[in-house]
Amino acid sequence: MNTVFAVAEIEIDEELASLIPPLTDEERQQLEPNILADGCRDPLAVWAEEAILLDGHNRYRICQQHDVPFDVREVSLPDRDAAKRWIILNQFGRRNLTPYQRAELALKLEPLIAAQAREKQRDGGTQKLPQNSAEAVETRVELARVAGVSHDTISKAKVIAAKAPEAVKEKLRSGELSINAAYRDIRKAEQQEAKAQAKAAVPASLLPATERYAVHQGELATVGSTVADASVDWIITDPPYGREYLGAYAELSEFAFRVLKPGGSLICMTGQSFLPDVMAQLGKRLTYHWTLAYLTPGGQSAQLWGRKVNTFWKPLLWYVKDRHEGDWVGDVCRSDANDKRFHGWGQSEGGMADIIERFTYPGQTICDPFCGGGTTGVVAVRMNRLFVGIDCDQEAVATTLKRLAEAASA
Repeated sequence: MNTVFAVAEIEIDEELASLIPPLTDEERQQLEPNILADGCRDPLAVWAEEAILLDGHNRYRICQQHDVPFDVREVSLPDRDAAKRWIILNQFGRRNLTPYQRAELALKLEPLIAAQAREKQRDGGTQKLPQNSAEAVETRVELARVAGVSHDTISKAKVIAAKAPEAVKEKLRSGELSINAAYRDIRKAEQQEAKAQAKAAVPASLLPATERYAVHQGELATVGSTVADASVDWIITDPPYGREYLGAYAELSEFAFRVLKPGGSLICMTGQSFLPDVMAQLGKRLTYHWTLAYLTPGGQSAQLWGRKVNTFWKPLLWYVKDRHEGDWVGDVCRSDANDKRFHGWGQSEGGMADIIERFTYPGQTICDPFCGGGTTGVVAVRMNRLFVGIDCDQEAVATTLKRLAEAASA
């Protein structure tokens, strides 16, 4: 219905108005002359119950300034969240938006969609993922659907919205710059800053032993919370391989997504028997990057009787948080010996040194949430990296702490 409202009856709500993308310079330059020449042809949209302007703020301002009459279309909405949703979805329908504008607009719906996902979980909806993970996945899917862009575009746009200067965002809104290019620039700048900080920092070898490593005993789902958000550069770990341990990889994915820095990586050693299942679990929160071969020659080869395979290598699964922007690496690592002295599932120090040297830099923080006898930590400390370990076995943690103390004092 079109209604003639007195100007004094219409309220401008700044929070709701901020949900509308600003006009481009070209749109702004065209709008006022068009209204003065042809009048305000499209009715303004007003929230009927509150008399708050929902759409047409620029036209409203111009009409007020020049005493141009306008019509109003009343929109009945139950509450403020519904008003926010209406404003955002209306913009998709009436404006020719660039991909970044679409993603930026959709991200304004994120709190509302996330709340719906939480409600769905409480009402017995999707239960295949841990609750926080399911909520995040469902939210990303819905945001991408609303915006008409990919999940990857939504993730990149979220990083850009948080970190890019306004001048870059203006180029994105106008279509002068692509989302991929802006995202690459941000990640490159972060990597350069991280390298500069690592060079300027006190070498790990000069820090007191108490600051070079920490080891926590308990289940990952419980004691993992002691590791701060976005505090870890690399997770390098070797979880147990059997079918009964597949749930550990889902926990690992959730943990890694929380504690890794943006662009950080998980390097996960695993067996081949349940590889598709392992990858499905890790991919719930992280992005697959590559599979490397970890060669285990000689006496390390395992005979898998159920599959009739004598295996001489293990997959190193490489997953990233967001996107990897680091150096080139070769995709074959090698163990030099079979070493079960400190743990029944232990890996050799030589093999772990190959992995750590290949991927990481001195001064970076490496976490092993299934640290066993502590080989990852020992090699990390010797190579001037910082280390955080977790294991549920009290004896394994005691072994790890003893070895770390020796490595730090060497």
